[in-house]
Amino acid sequence: MLGFGRIFGFLLVVATFAMGASVSVFAKKATYANWLATPISKGDFTPYIGRQKLGQRSHKDDDIWTPQDWIENEGDETAIIRDFYEADIIVKQFVNSQNVPVLRVGESFVKLSNFDQKRVLDFVDFVFQITTAEENGMFYVQYERDDKEPLGLYNKHGFQSY
Repeated sequence: MLGFGRIFGFLLVVATFAMGASVSVFAKKATYANWLATPISKGDFTPYIGRQKLGQRSHKDDDIWTPQDWIENEGDETAIIRDFYEADIIVKQFVNSQNVPVLRVGESFVKLSNFDQKRVLDFVDFVFQITTAEENGMFYVQYERDDKEPLGLYNKHGFQSY
């Protein structure tokens, strides 16, 4: 009887291992629920984690424009500023009661794209060097038809619209 117990114990251990192996094989098999959660591309889908891709390039990415480009084409920065006045892009320049420079812009400035508005303001700052003249140099940009609130301010970080 002692031999039968050893054989029975051995078979019990083998059966336990066989059950464990079959459960692990079953767990690795695809089920309907796993199929729904798996991408169609056989699991190799990576949603740009670690390998970011830009879906659309910005037109500003390769912009190498500087205010010098306009000066080289026109020949003189005063001619460009005069053209801004004639085109109703700039209407007036003055210093307000708090001793802050104000650039009053016209209808043509408002109709420009944000990209071109930035270029105009960059050029004005390049010519008059307002942001580099003082530590926190800045100027307000004010629309001629709205005396109450400025459109924004321009400082060393660029144009911040309100």
